[in-house]
Amino acid sequence: MINLSLITLDYIDILDGKNEKKILQFSQDLLPQQVNKKSLFVVKVDGQSMQPVIKDRTLVVADLSQKVLENEGIYLVYKENKMWIKQAKKEEDKITFVSINKEFSHLVYSEEEVRVVAKVVLSFSTF
Repeated sequence: MINLSLITLDYIDILDGKNEKKILQFSQDLLPQQVNKKSLFVVKVDGQSMQPVIKDRTLVVADLSQKVLENEGIYLVYKENKMWIKQAKKEEDKITFVSINKEFSHLVYSEEEVRVVAKVVLSFSTF
């Protein structure tokens, strides 16, 4: 039996300097089981540092309740008044946040430099 329970999340899309409120709706069956549905939010990625996994202008759904870092997990982190999307890398007793796209390999942040905001649990791209 197909479960048609839908999740609806609002987000702000910035086009040509104008903020436009939009809605993302998707089946809750797409979510991993361990998410907190009440802690979900949507952001639109601006940049190419996570390509080819997450492309520029992709919508990502993140869970504010998930802050335990997993190796290779994708997270939204806050640094210098800006939100970044990066992949966590655990090496020995150290965690860094890196870009997947090799052209942005200079963007590496230590766990101490950032505040982990949320774990990315889903992404939607129209490309």
